[in-house]
Amino acid sequence: MADKEIDKDAPKQEGKNKSSSVNIVQIIILVLLLATLGLGGFIAWKLVTLDIPIMPGQGQASPPKKAELTPGILMELDNVTVNLADTEDSRFLRVKIKLEVANEEDKAKIEPYKAQIKDLIITLLSGKSYSDVRTKQGKFALKEELAYRINTLVSGTPGRPVESVLFSDFVAQ
Repeated sequence: MADKEIDKDAPKQEGKNKSSSVNIVQIIILVLLLATLGLGGFIAWKLVTLDIPIMPGQGQASPPKKAELTPGILMELDNVTVNLADTEDSRFLRVKIKLEVANEEDKAKIEPYKAQIKDLIITLLSGKSYSDVRTKQGKFALKEELAYRINTLVSGTPGRPVESVLFSDFVAQ
């Protein structure tokens, strides 16, 4: 009879061990989840507070200086009309671009490169699709990419002559 009592108690103890091991696993998962969330929050906080440029040539705003408040000199380029790279539809893009430079010296640096700049613009725009340029974010990214590529083209001269690219006409259809 003693054997029967031991046999009856054995399943009860196994059930207690299983429930306690499940509780331990749940606690471990909860602790790991909280640690992961805490680490993620810390990394996000550090990234927000860093002074790292988001895109080429762009950083967090510093307090404006008096010289920065003056508008730059605008260089107007010819109208550019290109077919977009959409394969299913025939779409085109027409833009009129103005380059903003700081002074006459920077304008003189860019003047000899006008033909190469126009070719660069045509090549870059014809590789874009309608979905790339139709949104506000797409236009902003296009401006940044154009400024970066033009400054790279004119990189034989010191400094960064093109401060920004402005669209005075933008029609995508």
